[in-house]
Amino acid sequence: FMAVSRFFLSHFQVSTGAYKRQVHEVPLGKQITDPAVIEKITWATWTSILGDEVIGIWPRNADKADVNCACVTHAGLNIVTGDDFGLVKLFDFPCTEKFVSTCF
Repeated sequence: FMAVSRFFLSHFQVSTGAYKRQVHEVPLGKQITDPAVIEKITWATWTSILGDEVIGIWPRNADKADVNCACVTHAGLNIVTGDDFGLVKLFDFPCTEKFVSTCF
């Protein structure tokens, strides 16, 4: 998950085993914890299941491990997810409203 600023990699984000999202600066790797700074980052790609931008991909009563993967389209308009139930779902991106229904 990378952010590009003026054609240079400026930030990256990771999802930890404890289901926490961490954002870091490049090249030093300093962790950014200020939500206002993180909110202003424009991500070049997105494959994270965590973050305010994807809160709506989680169904009601979902276990943290139920959604396994996500990927935003090249146009940045949709996100597709895969889950423990063998379903592939398509959402609008960003998907910031909780418990949103899929696009189809």
